[in-house]
Amino acid sequence: MSRPNDRLITEVTGLLDSFQAAMAQLGDARRQRDALTAEASVERGRITVVVNASGSIVRTVFGEDIGDLSYGQIARATVQAAQQAAAEVRRKAEALFAPVQAARAQLPQLPDLFADLPRLQDEMTPPPRAPLTPPGERTPDPTATGFEDAVEYRPSRRGAFDR
Repeated sequence: MSRPNDRLITEVTGLLDSFQAAMAQLGDARRQRDALTAEASVERGRITVVVNASGSIVRTVFGEDIGDLSYGQIARATVQAAQQAAAEVRRKAEALFAPVQAARAQLPQLPDLFADLPRLQDEMTPPPRAPLTPPGERTPDPTATGFEDAVEYRPSRRGAFDR
């Protein structure tokens, strides 16, 4: 005769097995992601930038005819190549992690086992991507929260905060 908790024990055991398999798959994907690189060339191949999985520049190569460009053109083109390479390595990483995400979506969630528990993933929002434009060239975000009642610290003889 089966006990009332046998079904729950079987489900939790299956969940743990699935979780361990997903974690192994995630570890493999992370190791493969860490080896990713991407490269982009601009200015008719005069500037080539290679980035790692984090989007950090690991190599920059200038062609022999780089002297045809001004310093400003070289700087802008190098940034452009780095951004293109970073976008490519991001696409590669997303493709690499797609099967992991699909497997994760198939895992039962705790609320599936215990009806009253909230889904914590629904409460978490991903951080926004950092802008690619230099700070001086950014337009202010109209939806950003302002601090109208902020207090500016200005040391005074009294040692107090002044408005």
